[in-house]
Amino acid sequence: MSQYIKLLSDMSLMAGLIGYFEYTERHEIADWLEDSSGRIPDPRVTSHENHEPLSEDNADENRGDEGQSSATGEHKTDAPPWQELLMMNQWMFTLGDADCYPSVPHGHYKSKTREWPKLNPYTGRVFFDVHKEDASKRLSKKDMIKLWNDSNFIKHCRKQVLWYSDFAPSYGFPNARRGKLAFPRWR
Repeated sequence: MSQYIKLLSDMSLMAGLIGYFEYTERHEIADWLEDSSGRIPDPRVTSHENHEPLSEDNADENRGDEGQSSATGEHKTDAPPWQELLMMNQWMFTLGDADCYPSVPHGHYKSKTREWPKLNPYTGRVFFDVHKEDASKRLSKKDMIKLWNDSNFIKHCRKQVLWYSDFAPSYGFPNARRGKLAFPRWR
């Protein structure tokens, strides 16, 4: 059974019907279903070891005078190098991020290695798990204006979209109504 789940997952990813995150999730489920010994834990139970709660104090403390800080740097590990951009001192956007949930690009809270929470910069919505939004942490209109009026952020988004287009050519960019390189204009 798991071989069929994996095969259908492979085909769905190649056809652009699902993203990388869902693809890996399906493979974990298939392995868990196939395991008769019970050694593989249930992947549907999410562990929030990397989840640092977003507190109002934390967010205000990290914003600084302008409410926004952008710094570009190279990730220094043995893993492939990726370019990172820190926005508002809390959202890390990474060039070369193979995950497409909740959007391409998306921000990780303070670090690429922290899986949750994630920011969809197009809507300002913050997710603490798949399809589970923390509405109280949604970006304000003022934050969205600052984010989308930063030229470094626009350049970074363009690079990530182009990289992802090469990485997953069949991915349809479902939120791109006017084209994948037409970004929102907040004023």
